[in-house]
Amino acid sequence: MRSWPALAGMEKLLELRGRETLFYYAAGGGPVREPGAGKPLVVLVHGLGDEADSWRGLIPLLGERCRVLAPDLPGFGRSAAPGSIGVKRHVRALVRLLEEEGAGRENPAVLAGNSMGALIAEETAVSRPDLAKALILIDGCFPLAAKPDRGLLFLCLPFLGKRWYRRFRRDHDAAYRSLFPYYADFEAMGEAERRFLRERVIERVESASQERAYFASLRSMMRSSLASGRRYLEKLGLFLRGSAGDASKKLLMIWGEKDRITPQASAKLLREAFPEAAFTVIKGAGHLPHQEKPAETAAAILRFLDRSFR
Repeated sequence: MRSWPALAGMEKLLELRGRETLFYYAAGGGPVREPGAGKPLVVLVHGLGDEADSWRGLIPLLGERCRVLAPDLPGFGRSAAPGSIGVKRHVRALVRLLEEEGAGRENPAVLAGNSMGALIAEETAVSRPDLAKALILIDGCFPLAAKPDRGLLFLCLPFLGKRWYRRFRRDHDAAYRSLFPYYADFEAMGEAERRFLRERVIERVESASQERAYFASLRSMMRSSLASGRRYLEKLGLFLRGSAGDASKKLLMIWGEKDRITPQASAKLLREAFPEAAFTVIKGAGHLPHQEKPAETAAAILRFLDRSFR
């Protein structure tokens, strides 16, 4: 997979266990080992069936003021992941990346996740609060106020889901069109962006390893979603409010105004549980506001960081 041109030169590869590797982009400087020194560390976690290039418009904007890391989750994109894949493995990889890049109690990271990446960010913060300072959830959160999407449940069925996925190998135009619902106005994306997205979705559907990662992660995500509830809110509350914490400085939710994949109402439980948390709507954006409206999304994140690190 070729990198988005603006990200060329930011590529890094982290060797994990055995033949497992983690590809990621790093912008805004290298690891900081001195307590409290350097720029805020922001880690961007992509959603299901995506890669780090999802953040191509946001990384340069945030990199001017922050250290930014954006990995391909295990099995996706350029990250090799033999063996079983799921939410827990994604969390372990993210923890390893944070440790490698110098995150800790004196240099905690802000974890930003989109869609499934929001769950990965939450789980990482809850399991390793020593590595995380705050959460930014972009068009995704757990627990969801609504029941899981029936279409996603359908894809979890052993044969039907893979049959749906593999038909795109015979029809690349259909694979390309499958992207349209994730955007408020796909045609408004620049020509270079549309060409890149077409190339990228074809690479995904032609890859057996990415197919495996997609369905394994989907099933794991759905299990986590069905199991989440009030008890999960209590765990999340310990991170957001524990030790006299302030949820207004530790949680930002960003939603695309025209998200048809995960509507704003999906965040109802989280907003009710943490009413002081910030909630920003990006006008004219769908499920991927960081792609359609990167400047507006970056501005919302930087305002939140100014408040969190004050």
